[in-house]
Amino acid sequence: MKPTLCTSVFLVALSFNSWAQEVDYDKRNLHIFCASHLKLLSGTIDDGGDEYKALMFMSGVHRDEATGMGATEKHFSDVNTYLKKVRNTSKPKWSSLTSRSKELCFPQS
Repeated sequence: MKPTLCTSVFLVALSFNSWAQEVDYDKRNLHIFCASHLKLLSGTIDDGGDEYKALMFMSGVHRDEATGMGATEKHFSDVNTYLKKVRNTSKPKWSSLTSRSKELCFPQS
């Protein structure tokens, strides 16, 4: 391997490694939860109204943040499947998740 190619490969590996170490997985997972939960909630209201638009907008913001932190479609799919299961099987747990969503998923002023 030429020295410049070797150096380039090393720098790319080093950059990737430092990027991977900087991901705050708690924050990423919060964004995945918020994106998924808000999208699921938006499916229960009139899709032309302001509330629907606001939920979809915030869901998109959280999705973009999570994706920027390395979240994949599989992450969103897994959380969506879990949330649908909870919604259909446990009203108390669904209510609890919805309350947490209100606290965590909207910007605080």
